[in-house]
Amino acid sequence: MKKALILIFICTNTYSQISSKKIDRWVSKNENLKNSIVPIAVKQLDKKKKISGININTFMTPASNTKILTVFGSISAGDTIPSIKYRISNDTLRISPTGYPFIAHPKYDDADLEKFIKSFSHIVYHKPSSDLDKYGPAWAWDDFKYYFQAERSEMPIYGNVIQIVKEFNDSIKVTPDIFQVVNNLKQKEKVYRDHHENNFSINPSLIRAGDTIYYPFVTSRKITMNLLESFFETSISYEEDELKSYKTWNSNVKDEIYSAILEDSDNLISESLAANISLRSNDTISVDKGLKIILNSLEDNKIQLFDGSGLSRYNLIKPSSLVLALEKIYQYLGPNRIKKVFPNNYIITGTEDFVWGKTGTLKNNHNYSGYIFTDKGRQYVFSIMINHFTDDLDIIKEAISDFLKYIKSNA
Repeated sequence: MKKALILIFICTNTYSQISSKKIDRWVSKNENLKNSIVPIAVKQLDKKKKISGININTFMTPASNTKILTVFGSISAGDTIPSIKYRISNDTLRISPTGYPFIAHPKYDDADLEKFIKSFSHIVYHKPSSDLDKYGPAWAWDDFKYYFQAERSEMPIYGNVIQIVKEFNDSIKVTPDIFQVVNNLKQKEKVYRDHHENNFSINPSLIRAGDTIYYPFVTSRKITMNLLESFFETSISYEEDELKSYKTWNSNVKDEIYSAILEDSDNLISESLAANISLRSNDTISVDKGLKIILNSLEDNKIQLFDGSGLSRYNLIKPSSLVLALEKIYQYLGPNRIKKVFPNNYIITGTEDFVWGKTGTLKNNHNYSGYIFTDKGRQYVFSIMINHFTDDLDIIKEAISDFLKYIKSNA
């Protein structure tokens, strides 16, 4: 298969553009991709070259490649991420949410923000302007129990999940600990929660010592305030009135946020960033409005975005649009930050770092888009989108790996 894939890519000029004819022939003859759609788009950075490839304007299911556009939208909106709106009155901190997702998060840290909030003896929570559904269109209703589909909210806290740890003395530790949690040795699931209630039951016998489980809780403004009060160990009150004459606390961990989205593929953080983009423009926490801003920034109103993470199968994106977005991200961030926020080398081992990109996978769909630094010192953006395959995913990954190594050695 490696030989077959290498043969279809040839250098047609000094900049090693890809032969669409060869790619098309390979796709039509390859039995592993018989029922697949395979667009590939490649463009050299810093050159006024057209995008080369095949089916570059075909609309595809992007899965988590959607996150590239969310990060692009955030950077285009100023690369400044507001964490909270606030006003100080003596020992009282008045705050209004921004959709910011790092407060008390079990995996990520914003120590400066938390230290600032903790320095006040009382917090007043002002109702924000928010237009936010808990789930995106076409999200699977029965995935509510998985970390990857934690609920959206105006002020995510603890990542909107409980963390369950079985310690080596066999005790169970649950964080946060404000919810009702009982043991049930008869249930077949490690953790169970009613769909619409925060009543959790755990079967400790099914959890190994040292394991950590993240399980979403049902969000609400009241629960958020209770969790804020518990985490910051301070009193908290609520006001319906909009917070006025406020200052904005901007995050100083932007790259950690981008890395959580691009490297860890964290869905809630990506959804929260999309909502945060909206707040910066129109003072409303809204994923839908954030997506419109992203599309306007990309100047491509034919793309269809229904969420900021790629969970929705309604999303449709062209590889050419991903390439243009990646090119603009590079112009904003430069190579050093690119290497910091994108994961490296796909599944390729035994070689120095040469490719940084984002995968996107849903059943029968796998995509990989990013940056290649070649042996000849050239830099490319690319998008490889393979949809509707029925063969094993490892076969698809092998084909993509071969293409990446070919570009590295020959472009």
